[in-house]
Amino acid sequence: MKKLNNNEYKVIISELGFDPFRILNSVFVLIGVIPLLVLFYFIMRDNLLHKFFLGNNGFVISIAIAISLLGYLYAYILVKNLLIKLLKYAQERKLADKEKTEVMLAVTHDLKNPLMTIKISMDNLREGVGGELNSSHAGIVKICLFNVERLFKFIGEILDSSKNDFIRMFINRELIDFSNIIKNEVDNFMQQTKNTNLDLRYSPSASNSNLWGDKNKLSRVVMNLISNAIKYTPAGGMVDVLLSSDQNTITLSVINTGPGITSDEMERLFKKFGRLDKHSEIEGTGLGLSIVKDIIDLHNGHITVKSELGKNTEFKVVLPSDLRGKVR
Repeated sequence: MKKLNNNEYKVIISELGFDPFRILNSVFVLIGVIPLLVLFYFIMRDNLLHKFFLGNNGFVISIAIAISLLGYLYAYILVKNLLIKLLKYAQERKLADKEKTEVMLAVTHDLKNPLMTIKISMDNLREGVGGELNSSHAGIVKICLFNVERLFKFIGEILDSSKNDFIRMFINRELIDFSNIIKNEVDNFMQQTKNTNLDLRYSPSASNSNLWGDKNKLSRVVMNLISNAIKYTPAGGMVDVLLSSDQNTITLSVINTGPGITSDEMERLFKKFGRLDKHSEIEGTGLGLSIVKDIIDLHNGHITVKSELGKNTEFKVVLPSDLRGKVR
């Protein structure tokens, strides 16, 4: 096992917020001092030093003390080596995460060129280079361009996040109409649901859908929730998107028919790369819901899941209407 150098120790210890070796030393000092004080008390109380070590049992007592000290030192070494292994493991995980981030950034950067080619081609189609488009084809081109622009924004966020967490970067608090965001996302998925024979419906009943928050990040929340609902809804099923509000909060619910989610599976839903085994054949990375939760937490909101096996699943997001000065 490669030994960590002092600088690597310092980095990990600074991230922990405490020095485990200092705590270890303090614990073993206390463990060692207490029995020594007791022994010293009995020896000095009756001045029995010569009886302890020079009497009939002196040799046996000396051997016992020596074995105890050796055992004490060996225990200290074992625990210290355990701490070293744990710190080394933490360092290796940190390096692995860094390498994953670097790979993600490289891949994301390389995606810009083919996306630009797609954008130019779609712009040409929209301008009639290949012939005039009918209204249906023009709508498809508009959706494609909308998603290309969305991907460019997402790539920009990731590339700008090389030194910081990209979910928390550039939180932009502005007054937005949440209902319009949801409607745009629903319209964007309409073509996809027609092709898969799904019934996608948006039913807003909010008296006021204005809230303070980050428009792009909240769009990603809506996009991921609707996308997930569509992916896990069988053909002929239904996806309902609901919006309601009260005096202080706005609530978004996305309900889909389908197999449902068990209580054990729910524990893994919002973990990074946490995918359900029974749906492993469905394309995805397992990142969508963890990103959703990060964004909602950032907006001081919360998300809950309710599912009835064999019937439906509901994801409910509750956001405060006014986030000014309250974003973590």
